[in-house]
Amino acid sequence: MWVYVIPHFTTFLSNLELTQSQRDDAMTKVNSVGRCLHAKYYQGAYDSANVVVVGSYGKGTAVRPPSDIDILYLLPVSEYHRINQVFSNGQSQLLQEVKRALADTFPRTNLSADGQVVKAPFTSFAVEVVPAFRCDDGTYLTCHTAGGGSWRSSNPIAEYRAIADLDAIYGNKATHLIKMLKAWKRTCNVPLKSIAVEIAACSFVRQWPYNQQSIFWYDWMVRDFFAFLWQYRNGTAQIPGIQETISLGEQWVSRCESAYSRAVKACEYEHQDLGVLAENEWKKIFGDQFTRAN
Repeated sequence: MWVYVIPHFTTFLSNLELTQSQRDDAMTKVNSVGRCLHAKYYQGAYDSANVVVVGSYGKGTAVRPPSDIDILYLLPVSEYHRINQVFSNGQSQLLQEVKRALADTFPRTNLSADGQVVKAPFTSFAVEVVPAFRCDDGTYLTCHTAGGGSWRSSNPIAEYRAIADLDAIYGNKATHLIKMLKAWKRTCNVPLKSIAVEIAACSFVRQWPYNQQSIFWYDWMVRDFFAFLWQYRNGTAQIPGIQETISLGEQWVSRCESAYSRAVKACEYEHQDLGVLAENEWKKIFGDQFTRAN
C-alpha cells in the first residue's frame, strides 16, 4: 500500500526546484541592479550588503518557472532625511528617482514605478526593487506612494526565520508545503497573497499531528492542509516581525474546497496503489509539474 507516495512527491518537489542556471541568472540580474544604484547613491567600491534579496528567493521558497525576484536596496540614511523634506509625496519622487537611475543603465528595459516598487522586466523575469532604509531594530522602512506617501515597516529576517525554524524541527516540511502550494496558486489561479499562503503553511505544520513523519505522509499533509485552510475564510494573518495583519478574504474558498476534494480522492488512490489515477487527481491541483516517477 502507498507505494507511489514517495516517488510521486519526491519527483514533484524536484520538478519545482530552480535550476542552477536559473539561480545564477537571478543573482546576475540582482547584482546588475545593485551596481547601478550604488553608482547613484554611494561612492567607492560596490557593497553587495546594500542589496537584500527578499520574497521567495530570500526565503528559499522560489519554484520553477522562475518568478519575479524581489530586493530591498538600502539607501544612505541621509536620503531618508532628504525625502522627508520633500513637500509633496517624497516617496513617489524617490521611486521615480530610482527608476531614472535604472533607466540610464538599462535603456531598453520597460521600467515601471508603482506603489512601492520599481519593476525592471528583464527577458527571463523581472527584478522588483524596493528602496529601503535599515532600522536599528533590524526592520526596514520602505516607501509607499498611496495617500500622499508614507513609510512602512517590513521584517524579511523574521519572515525567513518563521520558515527556517520550522524546517529545522520538522524536516523542511514548511518549505516543501509552501512550494507545492505555489504550484496550486499558479495552476488554479488562487487569489491568495504568497505571504498569506506562507503564514498558513507554517501555522499548519506547527500543529499537524504527523509533522515528524517522512515524505511518505505528504499525501495526507496536502489533504489535511486544505481542510485546515478552509477554516480561515475571512480570517486574518499576522505578518512575522511587524505589527501588521492581512485579510484573507473568501474569494479562494471554492478553490480550496475543490483542492481538498481532489486530494481526498488522490489519497484513496495512493492507498490502493493506483498510481496513474492518483497522479491525475494531483495534477488537477498542482498542474503538469506533478508527474509520475518512472
